[in-house]
Amino acid sequence: MNDVHRGTGRTVGAAARRVANARLGGGSSLRRVVRTSRVPGVVAIVTVTAVLITACGRSSDTAEKSQSAGRGSGGTTAAPRAATGPAAGEFGDLGQVCGPAPEGASLEATDVGVTADSIQVGTISDPGFSGRPGLNQEIFDTAEVFTKWCNAAGGIYGRKIEMKERDAKLTEYQPRMIEACDEGDFMLVGGGGVFDDQGQAERLACGLPNLASFVVNPAAAQSDLTISPILNNPDSIGVGDLRWLAEKFPEAPQHIAILTAGIAATINEANRTKDAMAVLGWKVVYDQTYNPAGETSWRGFAEGLKSSGARGIIGMTDPGLTADLLKAMDEIEYHPDFIRGPTNMYDNMLLVEGGPAADHVFIYGTNYPFLDPQLAKRNPATQQYLDLMAEYDPGAKIAGLGITSFSAWLLFARGAAACAADLTRDCVWKNVSALDEWTGGGLHARQYPSSRRSSECFTEIEAVEGRFELPDIAANEGIYRCDSKDVIALDPGSDVGVKCANPAFAEDPKPSTCAP
Repeated sequence: MNDVHRGTGRTVGAAARRVANARLGGGSSLRRVVRTSRVPGVVAIVTVTAVLITACGRSSDTAEKSQSAGRGSGGTTAAPRAATGPAAGEFGDLGQVCGPAPEGASLEATDVGVTADSIQVGTISDPGFSGRPGLNQEIFDTAEVFTKWCNAAGGIYGRKIEMKERDAKLTEYQPRMIEACDEGDFMLVGGGGVFDDQGQAERLACGLPNLASFVVNPAAAQSDLTISPILNNPDSIGVGDLRWLAEKFPEAPQHIAILTAGIAATINEANRTKDAMAVLGWKVVYDQTYNPAGETSWRGFAEGLKSSGARGIIGMTDPGLTADLLKAMDEIEYHPDFIRGPTNMYDNMLLVEGGPAADHVFIYGTNYPFLDPQLAKRNPATQQYLDLMAEYDPGAKIAGLGITSFSAWLLFARGAAACAADLTRDCVWKNVSALDEWTGGGLHARQYPSSRRSSECFTEIEAVEGRFELPDIAANEGIYRCDSKDVIALDPGSDVGVKCANPAFAEDPKPSTCAP
């Protein structure tokens, strides 16, 4: 792999990734119960909770490859690529993303990490964390696949991508930022780290932009030169699925339990959700934190929830830990109306380990559902992503963060290609941050990079009798329900982000130097 370079601390190879894939077998049938009127291009809102507990929950060490292509819990086998389909370098509804430079074009070095022939790009993730080997491996897998696919099509305006894997191992985010600066990365693309509040000053000191798969902490989300395809806007929050749950279970909103992993970022997100529920008039009757690595016994939580009279539970985010809680609740015959979880709960581990107790777990969506091949092929962008992963890395891990990572790479490629021969950080940043709407070619919810406002669209997935279903949410855009009233304003609190030294940054961005 001449176009992919292993960064410091790279410890998880293909063989190790496959070992983690062996625990659970088989797939589930995600039965379609909503009729679509057109090809959907939107998916629901993501929150930082979904990202963080993907990293810290038990599913990361018991089925880290649980959604890899056809080999693990939640796995799906991508169909072979059709004889006719997108041309080289085309993706989804974006058209041409990668390709050669026009005949006669003259290319030269134009910025940090850019030569006449190549662009050096860094991707950060945490697979080398000793406590969860293979953590968020899908980010590196997706980066490798995008790099191979794009380079095979001719690169970005003729320049080939040289991708550097920056393994933060959970606790080494800051050293990886310093490394990326010292080694001359043009940009960071498609990555994310659990402790991304570290290293922001070092990143901005060398003017290094970050087009991330996800952003966890407010300090990272509010720092300059940071954009993610699925935005975590501190000023607002989407509440469409909460309103839908209130329609379906009208008595539950006055009896809500909050059960949150005891980590700063998830507690922050839980507080945002509580603020949103207060606006909606919901009442919290139980509010506790749990060990993000798992509890010795969940019986005490189950009994506390039952005695509180909670009819809806919000905050559980890891499928394995949720299954443990569900079984403890089942033992004492406590069955609330619903448990509501984020996108990473969309994992067959929930069904396999939770069994019948998993019924009526509701998952608000982020990406178009990908576990069921029959449903995935209805959305061209989702199917093309699965096809590319199967073609360029058959052992790659398929998961939600990988899909948003691919979207970030598409965002980068489109912004860079528009710069043509004069490729600079400043040019890419201006192109990306000026986009009014972005769906990753149809991979996920409509997002708004220029205004950074929260998306108003959501979908819902329900666990029912050992399978995932799409309940009737009165969808109005494909399988999604979109309504501007489903976004409410929040007090963003203090701005803890790191800013560029250039005081006129907002009007005159200078990411090449981040200096006055």
